[in-house]
Amino acid sequence: MLLPESCSVKVDGTECRLPPSYVVSIKSHDGEYMVAVVCDDHKDGLEHKLASMQKAGKAPAGKIHFQTVKAVVTDCVAGMEEDYVEIELKRGVSSDRKNLAG
Repeated sequence: MLLPESCSVKVDGTECRLPPSYVVSIKSHDGEYMVAVVCDDHKDGLEHKLASMQKAGKAPAGKIHFQTVKAVVTDCVAGMEEDYVEIELKRGVSSDRKNLAG
């Protein structure tokens, strides 16, 4: 399953740029519904928000479930210089960028 690159939470209108740590779903009697992806920092806040939405009837009733995101790493795709720069800029982390020019 392809997931968004960042957490689903917005704080004061600003999107969280952290990578997701959990897939959040609601398990109800008629199925399981994926509702968000969330980072460690926003897990508890989202859980409380979903619980209050369930009480108000704005989210399906059921158990809120957090499934840990498992990263899959492969070296079968060769990264271009632009890919490494994009990772560093968008995610704010350093990469294992190699000098591809020479």
